Amino acid sequence: MFGVAGTYNQRLRRNNPTKTSWPELVGVTVEEAKRKIKEEMSEVKIEVVSPGSCVTFDLRYDRVRLYVDEFNNVFSTPKIG
Repeated sequence: MFGVAGTYNQRLRRNNPTKTSWPELVGVTVEEAKRKIKEEMSEVKIEVVSPGSCVTFDLRYDRVRLYVDEFNNVFSTPKIG
């Protein structure tokens, strides 16, 4: 069972709720966002998406994409998928 973005769910471990999004990271640098996400969920892969980049539409529960602006600041809520 998967939770709604911004909530907690039981996806990775049955007795360990896992965060699925990080709205508090909008506006921070990409390095700070990576550090914070890895602190909370070390098993995910982090992809940085630069302006104008293309991405696939596959859904992966082990991935977080960081959409960054031209200054390398996160401009969209990072979330699992």
